[in-house]
Amino acid sequence: MEGVRIDIAEAAWTSWDDPRFVAETKVRWKLIFSGQQTDTASMSMGLAEIAPGGILPLHHHAPAEIYHVLDGEGVVGIEGVAHRLQAGISVFIPPDAWHQTTNTGSAPLRCLFVFPTDSFEEVTYHFAE
Repeated sequence: MEGVRIDIAEAAWTSWDDPRFVAETKVRWKLIFSGQQTDTASMSMGLAEIAPGGILPLHHHAPAEIYHVLDGEGVVGIEGVAHRLQAGISVFIPPDAWHQTTNTGSAPLRCLFVFPTDSFEEVTYHFAE
């Protein structure tokens, strides 16, 4: 396997399949490395953007996750513990940990997310009812 270079500006934004959920959460993302679309394995990565007033609702998934904040301000609650987010902050989210992310600022909250999976499609989100 050779290395892979991606220009993130060329990656397409995507979001949830349900338009109502998109409008409620104000979340979108770009997949940067994901085995189903790039010649990569073992890790997947994307860029998430939460608009002002948006929230990625309380959920969990089997694999651990890492956030690295590029821009904006927010809070990620992990198992009930709040962690402030701002540019330069990285956060580790343990496997199966309940967490939610809220944009508390006036600009988009943008962060890289990384999973230890061959592709993002292997990550199943389980949202709280």
